Amino acid sequence: MTDETVHISITIRIAKREQRIERTTRIEELEETIQEIALETGQEALGMGINEIDDRIAERPPQGWQKVGTEERWLVSSIGALRYKRRIYLDEKRKRRKPVDELLGIEKYGRTSGRVQEMGASLACMGTYRLAANQLSWLIKTPISHSAIQRMAWNTGNRIADGEEAERRRVFEQGEPIEAGKIKSPVLYGESDGVWVHLQREKRRSAEVRVAIMSTGRKQIGKDRYRFENKRCITAIGLNSEMWQEQIVREAHLYYDLSETKRLICGGDGNQWVRHSFDRMDIPQVFVLDRFHLFRAAKRAFQDKAEAKQIVTQLHEGGFSSVSIDLRQCIERSEGRERQRLQDFYNYIHNNQDGLLNLEHRGIDLPACLGGIEGNVDKLVVHRMKGRGCSWRLRGLRAMLALCRNCDALKHHAYRYLPLMVPHKNNHVTQKLDVEYSEVLYKTMPILHGPDHDKPWVNTLRKIVHGSGSLFSRSMDF
Repeated sequence: MTDETVHISITIRIAKREQRIERTTRIEELEETIQEIALETGQEALGMGINEIDDRIAERPPQGWQKVGTEERWLVSSIGALRYKRRIYLDEKRKRRKPVDELLGIEKYGRTSGRVQEMGASLACMGTYRLAANQLSWLIKTPISHSAIQRMAWNTGNRIADGEEAERRRVFEQGEPIEAGKIKSPVLYGESDGVWVHLQREKRRSAEVRVAIMSTGRKQIGKDRYRFENKRCITAIGLNSEMWQEQIVREAHLYYDLSETKRLICGGDGNQWVRHSFDRMDIPQVFVLDRFHLFRAAKRAFQDKAEAKQIVTQLHEGGFSSVSIDLRQCIERSEGRERQRLQDFYNYIHNNQDGLLNLEHRGIDLPACLGGIEGNVDKLVVHRMKGRGCSWRLRGLRAMLALCRNCDALKHHAYRYLPLMVPHKNNHVTQKLDVEYSEVLYKTMPILHGPDHDKPWVNTLRKIVHGSGSLFSRSMDF
């Protein structure tokens, strides 16, 4: 029989600093003791490393800096909480500086490392703040509150969103070149859709989240199961249509080599901003009306699944002209709510008749690798931000959208943060104007997107409000 106890000794050496940790444990508690020693070793090593960095800075401080003392602070790291001291300096402008904190990326009054913040943010986009707090507390063996998780999510998510917005402004307002992507494909597929999310403590009760995906095709991964290849996801809140298009162009240029792309096949539900989401791509486009929305509209109109399937098949093969006469006759024979449902369906397919035919019936020998936008809307928005009584502040919603889109990169600490600075540009400002026109154009009128949006008098009103050359003044008549 072996001894009932095991002696463990670990020596940590960083530069000239040395620390020894010794434990004696019973055999049945060996795994638990080694885990505790591993955490203690990591904390000791991190503290010794911080002290070594502080000493090296003190040997050769920046020119003009003056040491004024030391301060102690707590830091919650991915290997637990530790306490350390660091030197405080006054720079040439008499501003207090803490170079160790600056090197470690710890913000003023911050209590968590950047790694812990990314861990908390990635957990927050997979569940509630309270659930993420419990999970992170268990992982790092340090109590973390749900309000701390919320701060991590808001700070990290808005840092990502601010970087993306700054890059959009650098490219489209300042004219800076954008780095070209490496994915080459002669054909790109793009889809976009929107989903409404409840708000709290805001001027509005809800807000529409815009979602878009792009890919180079799809591959089969199982029976009746497919996955998009080289997929790129874009989400946004609070952007007008022009800024939304610029965001899509930015993401496309960063990921794909668009010089090799000859055609863009785009899909959507026929909403005006959805149809124009990819207009700034400068690639010949083919629009395909989303088959899910088309079939749903047919079922609502005919109240019969078999009849709806038959009419949708006719639309796919013959287009709007193959059903328009019969559908008008059905409308004339019906009355009441049935007549209204059929009329709505007629208007829907009339306004989107250029997207009804399948690609093979248009003479395009390409697969229609579309139809995945609804599933991606669920994964990127609905599963986390709807249901369970969820309602959001706009700042929190903006942050969570950025986190859900980059969750995998944050989980592996692989996200590359974009710079926040935008070069200053002097714009001519007319002093008599109280409101910028861009602020006015951002607003909208419900009638422009309601059931009468395609009528001539609404199109005339749209041109009066937005101007004849605006993206929003385009008529949906075909």
